[in-house]
Amino acid sequence: MKRAQLGVRIARQIHTTEHAVDRAMVAASELLQTMLDGRRDAAVGADVGHAEITDVVASLAQLNGARGLVVRSHGGLARVAEDLGVSWRLGGPYEEKIPPPPMALAANG
Repeated sequence: MKRAQLGVRIARQIHTTEHAVDRAMVAASELLQTMLDGRRDAAVGADVGHAEITDVVASLAQLNGARGLVVRSHGGLARVAEDLGVSWRLGGPYEEKIPPPPMALAANG
């Protein structure tokens, strides 16, 4: 397989993975909302299901950590592709990106 083809396959899969993690976060957020609304609608005390709510909130934190790792790997893969001269640009709509911060120069001293 040519490097360009591999680059495109990886680029597509990293986007798919990013979107899948986002969808999982949305699903967990909707679950949390349903649980909280259900507690209120059932007129039960805040202690009912609190441990389970805590677990769902923790799952969101874990998903957010996974999301950050995928985003970081996306940036790393883009640098690897650039270093190797691999073309990976996809056709279609592009997503807005925050440009990387400029590298700070170390102070001599």
